[in-house]
Formats: sequence, C-alpha cells, structure tokens
Amino acid sequence: MKTILAIDMGNSYISIFKKNCGIVLKEPNLIAVSGSNSNYKIIAFGNDAKKLQGKTAENVVIFTPISEGEVKSKEYLSAILKHFLEKLNISKFSTIKAVVTIPCGITNEAKEAYKKACFMAGIDEVNLLPSVIAGAIGSGKNIKGEETTFVVSFGGGVTDVAVINLNSILKGGTLAVGGRALDVAIASSIAEKNKILVGVASAEKIKEEIGSLFENDTLNIEISGNNLSSKMPENVIVFSKDIRNKITDYIDNCLKLIETTLNLCPPEISSDISQNGIILIGGGAKIVGLCEYISK
Repeated sequence: MKTILAIDMGNSYISIFKKNCGIVLKEPNLIAVSGSNSNYKIIAFGNDAKKLQGKTAENVVIFTPISEGEVKSKEYLSAILKHFLEKLNISKFSTIKAVVTIPCGITNEAKEAYKKACFMAGIDEVNLLPSVIAGAIGSGKNIKGEETTFVVSFGGGVTDVAVINLNSILKGGTLAVGGRALDVAIASSIAEKNKILVGVASAEKIKEEIGSLFENDTLNIEISGNNLSSKMPENVIVFSKDIRNKITDYIDNCLKLIETTLNLCPPEISSDISQNGIILIGGGAKIVGLCEYISK
C-alpha cells in the first residue's frame, strides 16, 4: 500500500495534500517546548502552539524550526511532521511518498536537511520541488513548454523570484525576508506610534485584516496590547495607513529582486513576461493592492 502526499513546507504554515483527497491539513509551522535543549519537553504543535503565543511561562519557547527558508532543527521539524502525519491516520503498513516544496535559492546542504527531517518523520520517499515551480503548475501553466512563466512567491521566511521555461528555472533569486519579518516590523511600528506592545500573532492578524498598499485605504482594526508606560492592558484602533510604510518597505525590497531578475533576462524572455505577466503566490500575495503596486 502506498500513500502519496504533497507537502508545502512553509516557514509560517505546513500544508499537506493527499492524492484523491485534496488538502487534508494546514497548520502553523510552530512548536512549543519547555525546558532546556538537553532536557526539553514538547508541549504543543501547530494550531495548539499558536494559541499559546504570549500566554506561557518564561521557560516555554514557541518557534518554527525553519527560518529564512532553511531548516534550523531537523529534530523539531521532524517532530512536527510526524505529529501532523499521525493526525492523517495513515496505515502503519503504508509506504509514504511525498513531494516537498522548498525555496529555490537554497544550498544542497540545506536541501539535505529538508530530506533528513522528512525521513526522520517516517516518510519513505522524498522528492524536493521549488515552491515557485509548484506555484506555476498550480496556476495552470504548462512549464514544460517554451512559454515563459515569471513567478514571485511571498513566503513567511523568504521571497522567491523565478523565471521558468522548459521545466527549469532560467533566472531567479531568493530574498531572506518574508511575512514573519513583516509581522515583527508591524509590531514595532505600533509600539512606536501608539505606545502599545502587541505580540507577533496580533501583528500577523493586523497585516491580514487591514494590510493595504492603497494610500487612501480606510481599513482599521481594534487591538489589545500592553501600554508601554503603565504596563496595563489597553485597546487601540490601528488604521491601514499606520502600517503601510512597513509593508511598502518590504515590497520595495522584493521589487528590487524582481527588477534584477528581469534585467538578467534576454530580450526574448522579457517580451514573453511583458505579455504573460507575473504570477504571485504565497501568503503575502494576499496583501490588498499588491498587484496594482507592482504594476505601477
């Protein structure tokens, strides 16, 4: 018996697709651990770990084992994967074959770390696939043909840019900044402007609900945090314009990578991109006004 999976191994989320079933799991790539490295206890994974953010004792650490597209701990990543696979109730007699998405600009050593974590979690056969290629296929593009596809992946830990043609990446690059860094920047901006300290999880919610690149956007949200002076809980209204500069800083860095990649392409390829456009994937692609901002 064989179980075929596709695993999107993101810095922020891990999604698992099962053949003939569709997406069967999507949870934050988070683990909660108490104790020291030599004597630790895993408390929670995924959604359960995210619920604990900002609510735990000092000896409890909540983190992702992938940072800036690279595996920082094969042990912790394999523990998360093993837990998620157990939730799928896969028969212990089944052989698990998985296609696993990774950033396009990582080293061979980093690729081996992804494979090792998967093997440790109980996956028998692992095939690595750049997330930008998976995104192109998912958008319906025929990447085996001569038509050029330009993909930008706004991930949680990295931003990938790739020009794809004839089933391979012709030009591309990786920016070691993603949605998580933007969350931290938003939290810092609110602390500076509103004198309120909010957690990264709250900053992520703010980004998702009112993040906008339109200058005149009036989206707003009420959030709770701690007043930096009194240390007491306080509610404050945050407007999209309050965090727009942090979003534009992030997107402008991405645009530099996009522009550099375009400049490296021969005229024929650039002509294809002008006609076919750019495919945006990843969580950051949901930012309101992103398409218009990049086009401009």
